[in-house]
Parts: sequence; C-alpha cells; structure tokens
Amino acid sequence: MKILIITPRIPYPPFRGDKLKIFNIAKQLSKRNSVDILTFRKYSAQNKDIDELNKRNLKVETVKLSLIRSIFNLLLSIFSSIPFQVVWYKSSKMAEKINEIIKKEKYDVIYFHLIRSAQYINGITSSNSAVMVADYTDAVSLYLHRFFEIERNIFKKFFLLLEKKKVEKFEKIAEKFHTLFICSEYDKKYLEEKGIRVNIRILRNGIDTDYFKPENTAYDPTRIIFTGNMPYYANYDAVLYFSKEIFPLILKRIQEAKFFIVGQNPPRKIRNLASDRIIVTGLIPDIKLEYLKSAVNVAPMRFGAGTLNKIIESIALGVPVVATEMAVGGLPEELNKYIFVAENNDDFACKVVEIIQNPKIRETLMKEGRVIIKDLLGWEKIVSNFESYLSEESKRINYFRK
Repeated sequence: MKILIITPRIPYPPFRGDKLKIFNIAKQLSKRNSVDILTFRKYSAQNKDIDELNKRNLKVETVKLSLIRSIFNLLLSIFSSIPFQVVWYKSSKMAEKINEIIKKEKYDVIYFHLIRSAQYINGITSSNSAVMVADYTDAVSLYLHRFFEIERNIFKKFFLLLEKKKVEKFEKIAEKFHTLFICSEYDKKYLEEKGIRVNIRILRNGIDTDYFKPENTAYDPTRIIFTGNMPYYANYDAVLYFSKEIFPLILKRIQEAKFFIVGQNPPRKIRNLASDRIIVTGLIPDIKLEYLKSAVNVAPMRFGAGTLNKIIESIALGVPVVATEMAVGGLPEELNKYIFVAENNDDFACKVVEIIQNPKIRETLMKEGRVIIKDLLGWEKIVSNFESYLSEESKRINYFRK
C-alpha cells in the first residue's frame, strides 16, 4: 500500500507521547509499504530529525509552522467553536500542500494523526479513493473533563471549561472519516457515549520489545522513579502530588528512600523540589536504565486519558508499578494483576513500602508480566493488525467504487 501520514509534529526523536507512537507505527508500516509523512517544521535545526526519518525509509515533507501565525489564530478563535489546540495548527499552506500531494500521488490510505490534524479532512478537494482514517489516540475531551474536576484555580477552570466544550463539539469531525482509532476501550466507550457515530477501533500504544528487554541488573532497593514529559500537565500535577502527599508517608517508614523524577524540561516548581531525597534529572535519553536501577515505578496520576507508556514500559522490564485507578483505566485488562492499584494516599505509600521490603515481588510476579506485555503490546503485532485492517478497507472501498 501507499500511505500518507499527516501529523502535527516531526516524529523524531521519539522520546515520549505522540511522537513515540507515530514513529513506531510509521517504522513498522514502512517494512511492507510505501510511507510518506507530511508534518510541520518549526525551525531549520529540525532538518537533522528529518534526515533520521529518511534513513528509515520514510519520506518526509514539511510545512513551516509560524509562531506568529499560530498566536494570531488563537486570538481570532477566542469566540469561535474551534479548540485552541486545533487552531494552533491551522494553516492554509498545509491544506494546499495536502491537496498538492494527493493530486500527484495515488494513496491507498491517508492517516490523520491526532485531533489537530483531523481538521484537514475539510480542505481536501481532490477526488480520490483513499481510505481516510483518523487516530485521536486519546479522548481529549475526557482528559479535559478530568483536568477540570481537580483544578481549583478559577481562571484555569474557566479556560478548561471553554476548551472542553470546544473539543467535545469538534471531536465529531471523526464522523467524516471511514474509521476513528483510539488507544483504549475506556476512551472508545467515552466517545461513543458522547454520541460520535463512526466506526471506532482500538489502536493501542505499544512498546519496542527489543529495546525494553529485561536484564539482570543490580538495582537500588530504595529508589522510586517517576518518568514522563514534565511540561505535560498531568505529569506535572502527579509529581507535585506524590512529592507533597505520598512521599513523606514513605519516608516515615523508609528514611533512606529516594524519589527520582526523570523527564525532559521539568518546570521550575518541579526543579525546586530537588533535595537529598528528591532527585530531578531532566532528560535522560536511555530511559531503560533508569527503570532498571529502580525498585518501584510510580504513576500517581489524578487526571488524564489514554494509555500510559510509563506503566507498560516498566512492566516489560520487570519493574513493579504502583498507580492510581485513574492511571490504569486505559490499559488492557490482562495487565491488571501486574499493577498495584492504590485507593488513597496511605494505601499508595503502603504499597510502595511493601514492594521495597519484598524483593520477591520483582522476582516472581513481574517475570510473568513481562511475557504478557511482549505478546500483547509489541509494536510489530499491533501494527500488523492495523495494516491488515487498512488493506481490507482499501480493497472494500475500491470494490464498491468500481
């Protein structure tokens, strides 16, 4: 098949989140298909990232994203129904580029990655027989709903409510596609209950099982880790919450415990947490080693949506996880027995202490979990199923067009 992927950010380097997912999907698809990527470029230094993708048999074309234009779009959209996160990526040049490309090339599939790219379905003027699919990954309105519920700042609550209403309305653009993909059954059910009438299928967040392969490495029995992109507000909130509400309870029982906050661009409030017991590392390119050196991984999320990579990566490496119920809602049910879910602050602290004081948990339960992860969430298997579906849809659509 010939596939065009439209995504808002250059999917390299694939450290976290949306870039990680689309990079792995594109890489796997390119093994058996011709894959082109159309995305935005912010500055010329990103040319080296494009070169890295080209080396992997991925042809990349870009449109310049103007910061001034994006800010202007935001100001104009205050009284419109278009979400702020969508209008930031609104570009007439991108719409023109999409039409230019699909007039020149005959694509079997056009894959719009994230809600921010879905807006460009409206601008397609060329007649074509491509399968049009959108991948929201998460239910963005669910994320905003949960965020709104815990926020206490009245000005932030006003902004969140405004954006939530915009997103809930805009998410229905999914009905213009052949298929909408989402990463979990929970998010799928939420969108269906919101009245989105389209074929919704699951495209899970996967894991590179070759990279996240367990090793017999010595670990620090008092080391607690949290990983994630720190400017992402759900991570930012989780770190502050754990540091202030849960970690002090752990220190009362294990005085030598240390909490490592690992992730790029930590905001000032997180950097200010640094002490002899709390270590803020910033970006660590080889995240695998950070997991393996730790006794336990924590996911104290209070809001969010979708599937947390930090949990599946940890289980794949055999490192026990303690998480809130919110953090595990988007995970496959098969993984539930390998995650310690806490009901409250005291329970969370007790479960972390239990794991630190009982190494057998790592030696027995987690060995089984690693096998399940590899079979369930390896990128090769996930993308193979995705590819088969796209191929069948392409054949079906072209058959009825004849």
